[in-house]
Amino acid sequence: MHRFINIQKIKFLTTVFVLIISVFAVSGCNDEDKDGSDHSFTYTIYKNPQNLDPQLACDKSSLMIIQNMFLGLMTFNIEGKLDYGVATSCEITDDGKKYHFYLRDDCYWYSADGAEDVVTAHDFVYAFKRIYNPVTISPYTEKFSFIKNAESIMNGETEYTQLGVYAINATELVFELDRPNSEFMYLLTTAPAMPCNKQFFEGTKARYGLDDESVISNGAFYMTQWSYDPYGNDNLIYMKRNYNNTKYDEVYPYMLKFIIEKQKEVASENFDSGYTDCFVSDDEYKKSLLGTSETNRYQSTSVGIIFNDKYKIDSDIKRALSFSIDREKYKSIITSNFSMAYGIIPGSIYIGDTNYRDSIDDSKMPFYSDKYDLTKSQKDDFYNTFSDNAKIMIRSKSDNGFMNQIIDDWHDSLDIYIGIDYVDDAEYYQRLQDGDYGMALTEMTIDDNSIYYFLKNVIDSINSTSDNYNKFTNILEGSLVNTSDSEKIKSYSEIENEILMSGDYIPVFYKNKFVVYKKGISDFIFNPFSEQINFRYAKYFD
Repeated sequence: MHRFINIQKIKFLTTVFVLIISVFAVSGCNDEDKDGSDHSFTYTIYKNPQNLDPQLACDKSSLMIIQNMFLGLMTFNIEGKLDYGVATSCEITDDGKKYHFYLRDDCYWYSADGAEDVVTAHDFVYAFKRIYNPVTISPYTEKFSFIKNAESIMNGETEYTQLGVYAINATELVFELDRPNSEFMYLLTTAPAMPCNKQFFEGTKARYGLDDESVISNGAFYMTQWSYDPYGNDNLIYMKRNYNNTKYDEVYPYMLKFIIEKQKEVASENFDSGYTDCFVSDDEYKKSLLGTSETNRYQSTSVGIIFNDKYKIDSDIKRALSFSIDREKYKSIITSNFSMAYGIIPGSIYIGDTNYRDSIDDSKMPFYSDKYDLTKSQKDDFYNTFSDNAKIMIRSKSDNGFMNQIIDDWHDSLDIYIGIDYVDDAEYYQRLQDGDYGMALTEMTIDDNSIYYFLKNVIDSINSTSDNYNKFTNILEGSLVNTSDSEKIKSYSEIENEILMSGDYIPVFYKNKFVVYKKGISDFIFNPFSEQINFRYAKYFD
């Protein structure tokens, strides 16, 4: 018989990888009678949402709307920490293979026709089985492949109805896993883990998530209008506070208005005109100096150099190229959009309450003090191996001058010359896919709030055919059994060091993401990786 452990007693031992999901500071509010509630927030989204079906949606616009319409078993609270959503508690077996959730009975569905059914455990069972129903063609099957029978279903050996999730009754839900996964509680906050009301879904007659009459909400807001004309300009989505779902966790805004634009740069123009309350930018917003807005900065992307493994470049040469970059020198010449990188993991990823980069200072990694003297034979082998392809493929003109400087330094310090192969986006991604490159400057990022998925992305991108791939993958998969934050940090630091010491990935800089918002606004919950903003707790003090 399994001994169950109440998650309340081990909450900090099972904390998943919570990114920096920032709570903005309030400034200039002296009126104690005001709590910042009832503001109608306006935000620009880029392109029309493709599908508001959580088990299918992938594009950023859709995920932004879903974030504000749905509530999963788990969520993030006003402090940006993992917390219960529809669930009230959970019991986990000692082996980490069984999760028994207890659900609240006061979370309600709400749709445009006024349906107000209670969300039940059966809604979550239906949602997860939809992911593995071959008719759905969900892109999220791999993400939950650790659930019992999931891989067998994916291989066509088992019916999707045999997925290891079932309801004991309306308020008790059980997941059985084939293998433990310390990411599971975090994954329950993501879009595909949102519930699905079977009766409503079937009533939409294959239109679910495609128009304002075919969407339903169990979260903070419900949709009242979704207007989109590809040839028109007044494209928008209106959402209102779901009063039924404020009993257990207050919803502060009265309304959300999302303006749908066809050009990404229009977001800043709408903000400049005072039409919107905030926007997300890849560049620092200079107009914030005028004193009418605030800007928060996040490190969300790692930019580095990868090698085409078919060339089998000597590890000593790769390490020499990586460790000989004088990153301290470049700190003073790069723009505010970037930060020099010594490691792989950018600075805005947290594990529980701990910032990973604060715990593991990449600039203090000891191998950066090593000096590499390459022999003539090693350099000859390098050129012979690459033949005429000793070039770094890059796709951004803004990176051109910076890389030229690094290449000049390599020539001076290592007597190795590498060229630059500048290509447009289409050619870059095609050649990367075809393996038609020698070296490439590439951006590593994720949509998930997880170091595990960040490192998995890096490993899959740079080592899929190399001897190091299995070693890195085995260490990474082994990390999923860790429960404490300290164990996770230690494990991920080991993997990061292994990748850096292999020379397979040369970190160059981290790319920053910026959120610009009006003064007097506070308590957005922002994910700098997926760029989702949850407005549930957002306040405005005029």
